[in-house]
Amino acid sequence: MKSTLLLSSVCLGALITSHAAWAQSSGAPSSEPQVNGATNAQQDDGLADIVITAQRRSENLQHAAIAVSAVTGDSLRDSGVTRPADLTSVVPALQVSSSSGSSSVFYLRGVGNFNANALSDPAVAFNFNGVYIGRTTGTTGYFYDLERVEVLKGPQGTLYGRNATGGAVNVIPHRAELGETSGELTVEYGNYDAVRVDGDLNMPLGKDAAVRAAGIYVRHNGYMNDGTDDQNDMGGRVSLRVEPTDSLTINLTGDVFRQRGNGTGATPMNLNVDDRIGLLSPQGQAFYASQPNVLLGRTFAPITADPYMHNNSWGVSSNIEWQSDWGKLTLIPAYRENHVDFVSDNPGFVITQKEKDKQTSVEARFATDDTQPLRFLIGGFYYDETNDAPLNQYNSQSQLSNQTFSQSSESLAAFGRVTYAPVPDVRFTVGGRYTTEDKTFTGTNNSVLRPCVIPTTYSPTYVPGCPTASTIPYNTLTLPAANFDPRQDGTLTVPSVIDDTGVTAKKATFNKFTYRLGADWDVTDSNLLFASYETGFKSGGFFFSADAGTYRPETIEAYTLGSKNRFFDNRLQVNVEAFYWQYKNQQISHVGYDSKGTIIFATENVGQSTIKGFEAEIQYIPIKDTLLSADVQYLDGRYDNFVYTTPNSNGGVYNGTGCPSSSITGNSYVVNCSGSRPPNSPLWTLNLAAQQTFPLDNGARIIANARAHFQTQTLTGLEFTAVEKQDAYWMADTSLTYNASDDRFFVTAFVNNIFDKTVVSATFPTSFALFTVGTLRPPRTYGLRTGVRF
Repeated sequence: MKSTLLLSSVCLGALITSHAAWAQSSGAPSSEPQVNGATNAQQDDGLADIVITAQRRSENLQHAAIAVSAVTGDSLRDSGVTRPADLTSVVPALQVSSSSGSSSVFYLRGVGNFNANALSDPAVAFNFNGVYIGRTTGTTGYFYDLERVEVLKGPQGTLYGRNATGGAVNVIPHRAELGETSGELTVEYGNYDAVRVDGDLNMPLGKDAAVRAAGIYVRHNGYMNDGTDDQNDMGGRVSLRVEPTDSLTINLTGDVFRQRGNGTGATPMNLNVDDRIGLLSPQGQAFYASQPNVLLGRTFAPITADPYMHNNSWGVSSNIEWQSDWGKLTLIPAYRENHVDFVSDNPGFVITQKEKDKQTSVEARFATDDTQPLRFLIGGFYYDETNDAPLNQYNSQSQLSNQTFSQSSESLAAFGRVTYAPVPDVRFTVGGRYTTEDKTFTGTNNSVLRPCVIPTTYSPTYVPGCPTASTIPYNTLTLPAANFDPRQDGTLTVPSVIDDTGVTAKKATFNKFTYRLGADWDVTDSNLLFASYETGFKSGGFFFSADAGTYRPETIEAYTLGSKNRFFDNRLQVNVEAFYWQYKNQQISHVGYDSKGTIIFATENVGQSTIKGFEAEIQYIPIKDTLLSADVQYLDGRYDNFVYTTPNSNGGVYNGTGCPSSSITGNSYVVNCSGSRPPNSPLWTLNLAAQQTFPLDNGARIIANARAHFQTQTLTGLEFTAVEKQDAYWMADTSLTYNASDDRFFVTAFVNNIFDKTVVSATFPTSFALFTVGTLRPPRTYGLRTGVRF
């Protein structure tokens, strides 16, 4: 059945291609690029075009021989996108969830990772304005005054390099426009006391320069009943464009972002998730007081920590382009800082994190134009990042861990791509990239465990061994004093120290050559057929351990066959893609032991999976003023191998996962999750949308929009337990807009998540507990949005 579905998608592409001759003879117009950022909606002559830069050059989305989705800035605003997690509803291949603090967890077609701290790199590259953002804690704060967002599906090892095994997300802001005075102000208000204000202003500075300023303020009350899942964000951006000559363009951009509020909340999965019971609410505290802490030998005490976010980031970058008779030279220097300061109970225990991230990058590339049979692109990339964490604290009431560390990464890469067109409509491409990276790590992990030495029973009834045991307070920054003899309450306090400083500091160098082979054919001006093979890798890194504490890079190989088509006088667009990926040496983070018997959070190369499927994107204008669209993805992913060891820290009740234990060695389980579906990889994902425009006699328009998102059962955590599986669901949005005749004024009424569907986005097993907590996507929200353009 799976092979049949994959074969069917390939045959569909061939069928569409063979149909292209009819479209050409019918006079279907060629799809030449329009202005950047044009919405892929209807024009008088049919569907409009989007110009993208996913392959480091401007090209029509329909002519790009790559698997990529593009969403315009207007569409993102209308969909309520203000954070990365909101992209899930608009790009079926992408699954993003909010984590502790400002962290986001990115998965693209089952490729990603849950560990969002600085000791692990993302598997999906996030780029803003052409600059790679190294930390997932720094991926919020960009979703305003945007031209578009591009989502590249599959490894991008040639043009994007490391940490793009799953793909890349490109967030592209509007640049300053020469000779134009314009602006826009939008104000939105809705339930949960939600306010969004964003705007932009473009001003010329003579005939050769212009400046553009934009900003956003977003806030709403908490979606959880304890006040968490709120938002309080503010950001601003200024860009300057100078064209001193016809061949030289200089764009400078600076941005700042401030994030406050309580942050992402969580709810116990044993309770009714529809009630959105936060861990700090009376119901959440009562639940905690009823649950065993298997190490401490008593029930948990209610969580009393006060969550907060006090995160700030800023950055500057430049995009310098010099056009010569030989081609275009592009230079992109950038610097960025990300300051993280938060307390969160998001994973079911309390995290206190303080961290400063600094990154410097420079990319230079030269590309010839596309008019010659032989064309090429060559470039180099330098990236330097430091992560300083004076405090990362984890408190689960029976374990307190204080981490202090500093990490650095210095990466150099050289890349190139050569394209040969033996005839104008057929192209063959070869590309490669060599990356070398030096990483260093130094730090200490001081922790204590407080185990109960009196046996606790769980069956047939729970009988705590140490019912009066003292929990480790949440407000302490110092470790409790050690005691190796049982205290009166029956517990010990056992310290451990992992010292990765001085001669034990960690260093490693990672080298990798990645490459791409591709071919594409313009069957007609409106029909493209393409195929490619590309490799990618995610860099290795470190974790706290008395042993080596180093994990290797993970790699991926991807085969793609696709077809992009326009038919019926540019009124029907059908793009299809079949893919087959081999994902190897996957980096999986889990609880384990080091050789000294210390419980650690290790990252190991223990995963290998096969991912295959197809995606079809369709847009259709059946009659004037009506636009219909559909995007469906079939994703068949399986772990070919996924075996690791985890401590027996719950009295032998179970191995902490939904996977079988192949054996028990000492005080550890050997867990075998081979054959399981990866997390965040639903078998089917479907987006449907309809837009109807009603012209009025005075030249104004009323625009009705309806959108729906469907996905089948989705695993939301890495433990493969039944409670971590989000059942199949539909989610629907709608809006109604009045647009004035001169397009200077609009007002929109909107409802998102019309049926108030509760959807779990991520789950976390609570340390030393028998329960799991989960984060939720937003409930039903509604409101009014009005804007003025000038």
